Amino acid sequence: MEIPSIGSVIHINSLKHDQTLHRRWEENIVLYSDQQKIIGGNNKTIVEEAGGNRWRTKEPAIFYFDRRYWFNIIFILGKDESFYYCNISSPYTYKNRMIQYIDYDIDIIVSLDWSYKILDQEEYETNNEKYTYPITVQQAIETDLIVLQNWIQHHHDPFNESFIHYWYDKFLTLQSEV
Repeated sequence: MEIPSIGSVIHINSLKHDQTLHRRWEENIVLYSDQQKIIGGNNKTIVEEAGGNRWRTKEPAIFYFDRRYWFNIIFILGKDESFYYCNISSPYTYKNRMIQYIDYDIDIIVSLDWSYKILDQEEYETNNEKYTYPITVQQAIETDLIVLQNWIQHHHDPFNESFIHYWYDKFLTLQSEV
């Protein structure tokens, strides 16, 4: 199994269930990787949408992927407000300097007071009908949506201040070296 090296620059591809591109982040620095997890960061990276529209992110972000779970987590360090953006997604794959996963529509926004809001459940239902998600996918999503909420409520990494400070400092150090 291929694992990215610390300090390497990789791409992240978010796909829809039919394997079409949903969104791509072009330049992301790997801060940590092992057989299960990849932690990284980006700042002002170019994002390409499915329709070809391209834009640049405004704030730095720390991302967290774990092959064991049907979600990924991004902490966005905003000028006015910082927050977590959690995607319900397939476990990621990594190959040829690219993280890839299927986006399953449901998102959770987590504020720094640990309140959170689940978004886009209607989009999930619509796409479930459109793509006919297998029952195993639906069950994994339901299970890991509960796991993710437990992580938020119990401040499991990456949902704590020390985690973010540590990895953001590491990102700033590696970013200056790239």
